[in-house]
Amino acid sequence: MASCAENFNSIPKVFVIFFHPGVLVTALGGAEKRFVEVMKIFCKRGSLKITVLESAPSLLATPEIKCQKHLLSPLFCGKGWLSNYVGWGFWVVRAFFKSFSIVRREKPKFLFVPNNTLPNLFLGYIVCSFLRLPLLVVVHHIDVPFLSGKSCCSLYNAYRIIKYSRLVSLIKTFTFYLTLSFLKKAKAIISVSNFTAKALRVHGVSDVKIFVSGNAVNVNFISNIKPLNAEKVYDGVFVGRIAKEKGVFDLLEAWKKVVKVKSDAKLLIIGSGIELQPLKNAVALLDLGKNVFVWGRCGDLELYSLLKQSRIFVFPSLFEGWGISVAEALACGLPVVAYDIPALREVFGKCQSVFLVPVKDVDGLASKILDVLGKCEVEYETLSYWAWSYSKRFCWEKVALRDMKILNMLYDSFGEKFVL
Repeated sequence: MASCAENFNSIPKVFVIFFHPGVLVTALGGAEKRFVEVMKIFCKRGSLKITVLESAPSLLATPEIKCQKHLLSPLFCGKGWLSNYVGWGFWVVRAFFKSFSIVRREKPKFLFVPNNTLPNLFLGYIVCSFLRLPLLVVVHHIDVPFLSGKSCCSLYNAYRIIKYSRLVSLIKTFTFYLTLSFLKKAKAIISVSNFTAKALRVHGVSDVKIFVSGNAVNVNFISNIKPLNAEKVYDGVFVGRIAKEKGVFDLLEAWKKVVKVKSDAKLLIIGSGIELQPLKNAVALLDLGKNVFVWGRCGDLELYSLLKQSRIFVFPSLFEGWGISVAEALACGLPVVAYDIPALREVFGKCQSVFLVPVKDVDGLASKILDVLGKCEVEYETLSYWAWSYSKRFCWEKVALRDMKILNMLYDSFGEKFVL
């Protein structure tokens, strides 16, 4: 009979690189939420020996996540996007040397990157290249332009249309193609949606190494959160990173039109990002100070409470790979008005409480918002029930098991196997 020590040593070892921006830069995103939830299930099952190199402050500091954790703080955090990118670059350099010592000590079978942002992906690629480890990446989304219902718009022009400067548009476009080049060299890719998988194939990533897993939402946890106020305080709510590609500036223009019809309509914007101050400036410029309230970032308990104090969720995002914030809103019983982009249509298109309008159609966005707000109470309660019921199909346990099967297949190719 094998000893406990022998059994422990036979558990597959995985090294994870988990870079995420600080909370002052952006709120907790869908990619980070996914990794935290999946890690809880991985650690509960005990089928992996996981070592994580994470940027500080830690998102994994919960009792359920028991693994080896190495925190590495950024050297500095600037206020502008350029200084933040420079700070992230310094973190990557320091993390590269830290990764060498971790890999040499732990001897993992491969490296797992749970987010396809460039700091994660670049670091994962160079570590794997030097140490000859296979690389597995979770791809949450890649920027594929679908503006005005057309898929032929170049990515650079898409960034310009949503009012990024020429320099920022060039940098973002260059980053996209650099990211794509690293993804083509990965051993395997977990995609969160069929749309993202198709976009990868179209851009030259080999089909045989792409696996679709999905995303989820913790419906039971959300259902137990009570709103601080039983009455609906806000007519609309947005949750997400404060950035142009999230459509938040389109939302302000649409809300200006909503206010012309419903003068007391209140919009709550929850999130943080480098463009938070420009958003506040735009609120003042559009004279929406009495109608739009910018909350900033908040924790999950506060977030779900605020969602439940709102009447509808508005999400005019231009680039999404799945849409966790939409699922969270549905779990809170909110009807959703969003731009009709492929990922949201794939995941939520069959939900009777999700209303999709053409991309960049600000008039259509405002009209649909007013239409939903104009529903009688019985109609609204029906929409709310459909929203909550639809969200129940998404389960983190199922997502984690699909991920584990994909990891299992990867290990099979190296003569190893996970214990499911």
